[in-house]
Amino acid sequence: MTKRRPPLTFFAALVRAVELLGYDGIAQILGCSESLVRKLSDPDTEREISLRNARRIDEAYQRAGGDGAPFLECYALQLELAGSDLRPSQADLLAAVGAAAKETGEAVAFALKAIENEGCDLSRAQALREIEEGIASLTGIAAKLGGAGMMEKRG
Repeated sequence: MTKRRPPLTFFAALVRAVELLGYDGIAQILGCSESLVRKLSDPDTEREISLRNARRIDEAYQRAGGDGAPFLECYALQLELAGSDLRPSQADLLAAVGAAAKETGEAVAFALKAIENEGCDLSRAQALREIEEGIASLTGIAAKLGGAGMMEKRG
């Protein structure tokens, strides 16, 4: 059985990179053993990945065609959620989810329009604005669901 990694952690970010690069590939990037990479991805060990190595993995992930940067995205979201420890009401959560559904739907619609209108800077700019709003709305939900608390439980 595969060990679950807590969401919004560097352990989960490393496993995301492993899915593309493999334990052996990451070991080669870092100049270490596969065993150490496995320990770095295990929340039950006392090992933590360095910022320098996280950047190296993100760079290799992108060179290999990966979408995004697992460690950068994890770190940015952790930082954004760091001050969010209020407990919202169920009505607040439902409202946030509804808003996120609207915003992410619009982001997808405008992204498709930008693809259809290839080369149109206005369509691309509008799509990027909508995507940014979608990301902000999803981050808001993560904060309301206690994302910061999840991070503190498992680095």
